[in-house]
Amino acid sequence: MGIYLDPSTISFEMALRSQIYVDKTGMISHLNHIVNTEQRFAAVTRPRRFGKTMVANMICAYYNRAVDTRKMFSAYRIAEKDHWNEYLNAFHVIRINMVDFV
Repeated sequence: MGIYLDPSTISFEMALRSQIYVDKTGMISHLNHIVNTEQRFAAVTRPRRFGKTMVANMICAYYNRAVDTRKMFSAYRIAEKDHWNEYLNAFHVIRINMVDFV
Protein backbone atom coordinates (compact mmCIF):
# COMPACT_ATOMS: atom_id res chain seq x y z
CA MET A 1 0.00 0.00 0.00
CA GLY A 2 2.82 2.45 0.71
CA ILE A 3 3.81 5.00 3.30
CA TYR A 4 1.18 7.67 3.88
CA LEU A 5 2.64 9.75 6.73
CA ASP A 6 5.88 11.59 5.93
CA PRO A 7 6.72 9.73 2.71
CA SER A 8 10.34 9.58 1.57
CA THR A 9 11.81 11.92 -1.03
CA ILE A 10 13.07 9.16 -3.32
CA SER A 11 10.48 9.80 -6.06
CA PHE A 12 11.38 13.49 -6.26
CA GLU A 13 15.12 12.75 -6.14
CA MET A 14 14.66 10.44 -9.15
CA ALA A 15 12.90 13.27 -11.00
CA LEU A 16 15.77 15.65 -10.22
CA ARG A 17 18.29 13.20 -11.69
CA SER A 18 16.23 12.89 -14.87
CA GLN A 19 17.43 14.62 -18.03
CA ILE A 20 13.95 15.99 -18.70
CA TYR A 21 13.29 17.59 -15.29
CA VAL A 22 11.52 20.96 -15.53
CA ASP A 23 11.85 23.22 -12.48
CA LYS A 24 8.33 23.72 -11.09
CA THR A 25 9.42 24.91 -7.65
CA GLY A 26 7.78 28.27 -8.34
CA MET A 27 4.54 26.58 -7.32
CA ILE A 28 5.94 26.17 -3.81
CA SER A 29 6.30 29.94 -3.55
CA HIS A 30 2.57 30.31 -4.22
CA LEU A 31 1.73 27.57 -1.72
CA ASN A 32 3.89 29.27 0.92
CA HIS A 33 1.85 32.45 0.49
CA ILE A 34 -1.42 30.65 1.21
CA VAL A 35 -0.25 28.51 4.15
CA ASN A 36 -2.13 29.47 7.32
CA THR A 37 -4.68 31.58 5.45
CA GLU A 38 -8.33 31.04 4.53
CA GLN A 39 -7.15 30.20 0.98
CA ARG A 40 -4.90 27.38 2.22
CA PHE A 41 -6.63 24.69 0.15
CA ALA A 42 -5.16 24.25 -3.33
CA ALA A 43 -6.13 21.93 -6.14
CA VAL A 44 -3.49 20.98 -8.67
CA THR A 45 -5.34 20.21 -11.88
CA ARG A 46 -3.66 19.61 -15.20
CA PRO A 47 -4.33 17.39 -18.24
CA ARG A 48 -3.05 13.84 -18.34
CA ARG A 49 0.73 13.41 -18.56
CA PHE A 50 1.32 17.00 -17.42
CA GLY A 51 3.39 16.35 -14.28
CA LYS A 52 0.84 16.26 -11.45
CA THR A 53 2.54 13.31 -9.76
CA MET A 54 5.95 14.97 -9.99
CA VAL A 55 4.50 18.15 -8.48
CA ALA A 56 2.94 16.12 -5.66
CA ASN A 57 6.32 14.44 -5.05
CA MET A 58 8.00 17.88 -4.99
CA ILE A 59 5.47 19.29 -2.53
CA CYS A 60 5.87 16.27 -0.27
CA ALA A 61 9.66 16.58 -0.36
CA TYR A 62 9.56 20.31 0.41
CA TYR A 63 7.15 20.29 3.35
CA ASN A 64 8.03 16.88 4.82
CA ARG A 65 9.62 17.29 8.24
CA ALA A 66 11.05 13.76 8.31
CA VAL A 67 13.88 14.58 5.86
CA ASP A 68 16.10 17.68 5.59
CA THR A 69 15.77 18.77 1.96
CA ARG A 70 17.42 22.21 2.16
CA LYS A 71 20.33 21.13 -0.05
CA MET A 72 17.97 19.48 -2.55
CA PHE A 73 15.98 22.69 -3.14
CA SER A 74 18.80 25.23 -2.84
CA ALA A 75 19.73 24.89 -6.52
CA TYR A 76 16.26 25.65 -7.89
CA ARG A 77 14.01 28.65 -8.51
CA ILE A 78 12.38 28.51 -5.08
CA ALA A 79 15.74 29.33 -3.43
CA GLU A 80 15.74 32.74 -5.16
CA LYS A 81 12.76 33.85 -3.06
CA ASP A 82 13.43 35.73 0.19
CA HIS A 83 11.46 33.44 2.47
CA TRP A 84 11.95 30.19 0.57
CA ASN A 85 12.84 28.20 3.67
CA GLU A 86 10.11 29.56 5.96
CA TYR A 87 8.05 26.38 5.66
CA LEU A 88 10.80 24.04 4.43
CA ASN A 89 10.52 20.74 6.32
CA ALA A 90 7.94 22.29 8.62
CA PHE A 91 5.01 19.88 8.48
CA HIS A 92 4.04 16.26 8.72
CA VAL A 93 2.90 15.27 5.24
CA ILE A 94 0.11 12.85 4.44
CA ARG A 95 0.18 11.58 0.89
CA ILE A 96 -2.60 9.44 -0.50
CA ASN A 97 -2.35 8.07 -4.03
CA MET A 98 -5.83 7.11 -5.22
CA VAL A 99 -4.37 4.58 -7.68
CA ASP A 100 -3.40 2.43 -4.67
CA PHE A 101 -7.07 2.00 -3.75
CA VAL A 102 -8.16 0.36 -7.00
